Amino acid sequence: MVSGQEPGATGHERRRRQTEEHLLAAAGRLFLRDGYARTSLAAVAREAGVAERTVYVRFATKAALFQRVIETAIVGDVDPVPLPERGWSVAAMSAPTLAERVHAFADGVATMNERLGPLMAVNGEVEPAEPSVQESAARWREATRVFLEVFWGAAVRDGLLAKDADVAWLASVGAMLSAAESRLLAARTFGWDRDEYAVWLERTWMRLAAASALVPGTD
Repeated sequence: MVSGQEPGATGHERRRRQTEEHLLAAAGRLFLRDGYARTSLAAVAREAGVAERTVYVRFATKAALFQRVIETAIVGDVDPVPLPERGWSVAAMSAPTLAERVHAFADGVATMNERLGPLMAVNGEVEPAEPSVQESAARWREATRVFLEVFWGAAVRDGLLAKDADVAWLASVGAMLSAAESRLLAARTFGWDRDEYAVWLERTWMRLAAASALVPGTD
């Protein structure tokens, strides 16, 4: 979805989202180029070609701005559409076969991590120093695990996965494999591009699904 063309959005809402997209793109460039410590809200305003007040009105702190850059990288845009309602998420929950669901999920995660991956080095600098960023990262990691638990639970419910499959184990392992840090490590270690990572993720999840009934459940 292109945020400037969202059905039902007013002209004011479209302009507000376009301004936010512009600011976040400028901030993302600076965070990647100069690092977190050397990027100021004033520098973001200069990079975006807007008044400093425009930045401060939307983001009270640099940490808040960085969190929003990360959040936008996760979902892909500034539209108010929750991740579970995005197209690839819906396909991953509703496709008729397990293979199709896993393919949709792996493909969506790979695309998401292409946006997130470059920011992980910056996040490593920010997270230990900014409690609000640390808390936000913890929430997103837990949300990923919960989302995967819902995903595998739906597969069991729909008869696509054995009833005795260890859903909690699948969700925990899947959350680690799909983390942006794992994508970055795969690129550094094996030189994998986005498509190679997606194929690996898909194959690994299918093999984990086949083995899940053999793994003891956690108490």
